[in-house]
Amino acid sequence: MARKKASAAATAVETRTDADADNDATQAVGGLNALGELRLEDLRDSALKLWLQALRHPAVVARESAAFYAQLAKIIVRGDGEEETLSTDARFSDSAWQKNGLYRRLLPAYQAWAQSLQNFVDQAGLDPKETGRAKFLVSQVTEAFAPTNFLLGNPAALKRAIDSGGKSLLSGYQNWLSDVTARRPVPSQVDTRPFKVGDNLAATPGDVVMRTELFELLQYAPQTDKVHERPILVIPSIINKYYAFDLAPGRSILEYLVQNGFTVFVMVYRNPGKAHDSWGMDTYMNGMDEALAAVQDISGCQDPNVLAVCGAAPLAVTVAGYHEALKSKNIGSMTLFVAPLDTAAMEKTPVLGDFSDPKLAKLSKTLMPQKSDRISADEFTLLFAMLRPNDLIWNYWVNNYLMGEGPPAFDVLAWNSDATGMTAQYNRDFQDFCARNPLATPGAMRFRDTPIADVSRFGFDSLVIAARTDHICPWPSVYRSAQMLGKRCDFLLGGRGHIQTIVAPPGGKKDHYFLNPDHSKDADAWFAGAQRVDGSWWPYYVEWCGKRSGKMVAAPKKPGNKTHPSLGKAPGTYVHEKASS
Repeated sequence: MARKKASAAATAVETRTDADADNDATQAVGGLNALGELRLEDLRDSALKLWLQALRHPAVVARESAAFYAQLAKIIVRGDGEEETLSTDARFSDSAWQKNGLYRRLLPAYQAWAQSLQNFVDQAGLDPKETGRAKFLVSQVTEAFAPTNFLLGNPAALKRAIDSGGKSLLSGYQNWLSDVTARRPVPSQVDTRPFKVGDNLAATPGDVVMRTELFELLQYAPQTDKVHERPILVIPSIINKYYAFDLAPGRSILEYLVQNGFTVFVMVYRNPGKAHDSWGMDTYMNGMDEALAAVQDISGCQDPNVLAVCGAAPLAVTVAGYHEALKSKNIGSMTLFVAPLDTAAMEKTPVLGDFSDPKLAKLSKTLMPQKSDRISADEFTLLFAMLRPNDLIWNYWVNNYLMGEGPPAFDVLAWNSDATGMTAQYNRDFQDFCARNPLATPGAMRFRDTPIADVSRFGFDSLVIAARTDHICPWPSVYRSAQMLGKRCDFLLGGRGHIQTIVAPPGGKKDHYFLNPDHSKDADAWFAGAQRVDGSWWPYYVEWCGKRSGKMVAAPKKPGNKTHPSLGKAPGTYVHEKASS
């Protein structure tokens, strides 16, 4: 009955088409904790450096100012923007931008101003990393001051206000007041009211079979008479709630695995508060090892399959390497989803790479010794939004406040709004990990004072999955992870974004992926020789993992065992904990 109820609720809410789901907001939601040293304090530091450079190089400022005013004069005299300067940006799609003389001048003037600021940054004499930071800062300013973010500069919003007799502005004010009252760091991106965790989100039936201070372990109930003898332990990202992998029924890859004869366990971390700031990478790795031992005990299988996600992947690889070094053979196979193992490859990531320089991180600590290492959920939300400000901030600013519309009800965005934070010690450990890049050098990474085994010589098969349009962890950096894992590793490139690649149930018209068994070449060469496969990658994974999961055996009659009895129904209690400030 509960299952039918959840399905009905999901159907009622999930009315969006594939085209709707393929929007920029869905692609841009935060999915990885590889934010480097990107903090709000760093942006203020970049602003100060840029201001000082302007004082030191007045000639550059004068030259760019003169060029801008000359172009502005041409725009005013000409009376419109030339056809080639008109933006294809959806923000400027209203016909008034082409037909109204004022708006036809305003758009190219705005574009010229934004370009002049970028030109100044290029000539400011900053080093490459600092230039990248400054460009990011300038882009935040120019996007914030886009004319469409203001009532008089947005012809569509102005027309809506007139046609509605001001009702749209009243609704917009109410939406703004609601966000202010709730102390949201960005405008509301989703209507969360139709969603309930455990009902139409994270609804796959199961039980809590283990609870520690750090995590709960869920075991999903079998949905087939027989199951593979080797279970799957899912290790989610350290930030973000785990249920991106268990969205609405029919859109949950964990449900899909259970329906295809796998016994699935998943770790559910508690949402850390200030009291947990001592939790570091070792804390989470010890927790992963505890979960692995519990799965072994419950299933009777000594080498479960492991699926590790995003920023948890380097930790899971470390735990696996520890057991490989001890010759304990505790892993049957390992799947890594958008896994950044080589942090040097992450430095090429746009924006994030500019904030991952260890020298700049050290300088930031020196200039601001009181800066907290803890990253709150609100700060994560704002920083992730700033990576795609048009999609995740100003789009909703216009929709909610100027147009007076409510945000959409969409399960992915509801999940994204269920924010988490990062402990101070974990952040410190992660920054040190990024600076040292220990997984790239055999013997450099240690766990429990033991050098882990060379990752290229692991004694089990692995599969690395990347997302082609992932803006946070670009696929070439994930491809590098597959190369590090050596000949026993396969690589799959999903054809869409970070979250869209996760939520890709069979039947989606736009879903596709790429395969190429030869990952000895660089990323471009790999892609050039790759085969495109239309459809979801989920069936491929079921087949890949099934071949490495042993024979079929009778499904367990009840969850857990005497040592790990059921402590309650999934999704448990930790998933409901809200982030602390």
